[in-house]
Amino acid sequence: MMIFGIMLTIVGAVFVSTNRNFAISRSLDTNTKSASNGMNEVSRVLRAATENPVRGQALNDPAFQSIGPETLTVYAYVNLSSSAEQPIQVRFSVDASRNLVEEVWPGTAQTGGYWTFPNPTSVAATTKRILASSIIPSSGSVAPLFSYLGVTNTPLSNPATNPRSIAAVQVSITAGTTTAGDMSNVTIQNTVGLPNLPLARS
Repeated sequence: MMIFGIMLTIVGAVFVSTNRNFAISRSLDTNTKSASNGMNEVSRVLRAATENPVRGQALNDPAFQSIGPETLTVYAYVNLSSSAEQPIQVRFSVDASRNLVEEVWPGTAQTGGYWTFPNPTSVAATTKRILASSIIPSSGSVAPLFSYLGVTNTPLSNPATNPRSIAAVQVSITAGTTTAGDMSNVTIQNTVGLPNLPLARS
């Protein structure tokens, strides 16, 4: 009976450990796919960021219309399902459920090759989709979703006051839980250059 009891204890411990490792592996795979999907789309749009010329205005509107650690709105020339080259306005943000959301407003063509866009705070996006889920908020050990770099590759102290000074965006997507030491948490980080903008990083 004693030997049988010991064997049951060992088998039970192995079973619990196997289940725990399987759950961690499954969560790790899910979080990796989620973070990768989000990073691929955000990077694709940011690489296509462009200023928007405005009729009667000496300076183009800057590529970045609003910025923050968990949200940004940008103009970009990305070929959508249409064969026509059409600029879009894209907002990336984290919603209340900690999903990374992409919203898109296509530009409206004007005479002379100009494009106008609706106010994203008052007009619903044409398309809206979740790119990644379980986004962990920034903390001492978790970098902000978006950090804005100048030409020297250092973070800008207050990029919102001068969005034209943004030469690159560091995107850091951490997916998982806020539980300390959670082995299934995944962080993917990428510094995305902005080749369409007139700033060269050193």
